[in-house]
Amino acid sequence: MYKAVIFDLDGTLINSIGDLAAACNYGLEKCGFPVHEVEQYKTFVGDGRYKLIERMISSELRTEENINRLLELFDEYYGAHMFDNTKPYEGAIELIDEIRTRGIKTAVVSNKPHEFTTKIVKDFLGDRFEVVFGHRPGCPTKPDAYSVNEVIKMLGLKKSECLYVGDSNVDIITARNSEVKSVGVLWGFRSKEELVKEGADYIAEDMAQLKKYILE
Repeated sequence: MYKAVIFDLDGTLINSIGDLAAACNYGLEKCGFPVHEVEQYKTFVGDGRYKLIERMISSELRTEENINRLLELFDEYYGAHMFDNTKPYEGAIELIDEIRTRGIKTAVVSNKPHEFTTKIVKDFLGDRFEVVFGHRPGCPTKPDAYSVNEVIKMLGLKKSECLYVGDSNVDIITARNSEVKSVGVLWGFRSKEELVKEGADYIAEDMAQLKKYILE
């Protein structure tokens, strides 16, 4: 049995795609650029908000001025509306509570800005984690292993005692770079094919299957 589980946030513990899309489209509309359907944003997210902004505009619009303006508008809107439609996935809180009763430590590592990450975790998931890291200035984003390695060190565990759970190729690569086992979940933003292709150690179709991988 693992001694710690490190979770991705968006697409893994919470369904936030509606609010992320709304914040992006707000910025695009303000700049007079084309907007996108919510589903399209599932292919844009995962590598942090800078990459999100790059992906949602065409190459000819990717100037430093446009990207910086869109980042400002995104932060403005998302900071005020991040709780509008976001909610935990069904069974996520119960899963975390159960594994914690077994003595397993929990953490979150997200590419969402740290300020937004901590607010969302606190509001929706409470104090259920030993460590919560969003993207912090001066620290590399996933799939760099930096933040996951920092969590493992803070928890005082070996890498073989930790499991990483996420919904995208970025998460599977992060786990591999961190030298920990990975679970790719299918209720998030990306496909089973993507997770399998990237080499996820396990694939979880639902919370019950994820719990089995964690506890067994």
